[in-house]
Order: sequence, then structure tokens, then C-alpha cells
Amino acid sequence: MDHNTYKTYLKNQYLHKIRPLQSVNSVISAFQQKIDIVETELSESESIFYKMTIINYVNAHNNNPIKNNLDNLNFVSYAIVRNEKSDHYYNAMKKIISDDERILIIIESQLNEITSNCEELKVDMLIERGINASHITQETPEFFAYLMLFDTYNKN
Repeated sequence: MDHNTYKTYLKNQYLHKIRPLQSVNSVISAFQQKIDIVETELSESESIFYKMTIINYVNAHNNNPIKNNLDNLNFVSYAIVRNEKSDHYYNAMKKIISDDERILIIIESQLNEITSNCEELKVDMLIERGINASHITQETPEFFAYLMLFDTYNKN
């Protein structure tokens, strides 16, 4: 399928599923209704993921107006409690984490960024977060990246 055909497919298939942009704190609240999420301190090994996340966020926003406030960012880490509610996500991670490792979520509310070390959870959270209406009307690359999340979700 060529690029333009794929873009048309994405719009036809998923346009009705688009959610308006909401804050990452709202996303955490929504997911706390489905699975047990607790704010947490990170272990030494988990802090590597945290540090890489911070570097990625800072680099991604380096040319944005928020650049002057990069030193004031407040990253918050959460862990998914391993239980029946979270089995779906932990089972998706079985091959890459050990039984004593946790699924993590890291947010930064000023940047409205959210990520996880569980790719499936990350996709679910990004879909839940939604997208700014201006990206939809202008059909920006961000708009198509958001639609591709649905395509990824449906293939899993």
C-alpha cells in the first residue's frame, strides 16, 4: 500500500475513534479506574529507564518555547501493581522482564508527556491522551502518528 493510500485508510478506519487532547494526569486517573497504579520511587535499575526518558523528553522539546523551563520539569513515576487487573500488560511483557520487575509509567505534566516501559500500555495511554484538534484539521504528521496507534493496537 502506498503512502497516500495508507493515510486514506487510516482516516477511514479510525477517524471516529479520535479523542480530544487531555492532560496526562487525566490519563493516569482514567487508568486508575482500570488497573492499580501507584506513585513510586524507582530502584537503581529502573532509574536507567527514567534517565533515558528525561533525556528523550528534553531533546524532543529542545526547540519549543518551553525550552526556558526545562530545568523546572517535574517527572513523576508510577508502577503498575501486578495483579489480575494488570495481567494483560504483564503477560505482554513476559519475554522481556523478570518476575520481580515492574511496569513503569513516567509522566511530565508541563510537557503533557507520558510513557511506559510496556509498549502495549504506552500505546493505550497515548490513545487515551488524545490529540489536539489543530493536528486533526491540518492533518499533520502527529495526526497520522496518532491514527497509526489505533492500527498498532488492532494488530496486537
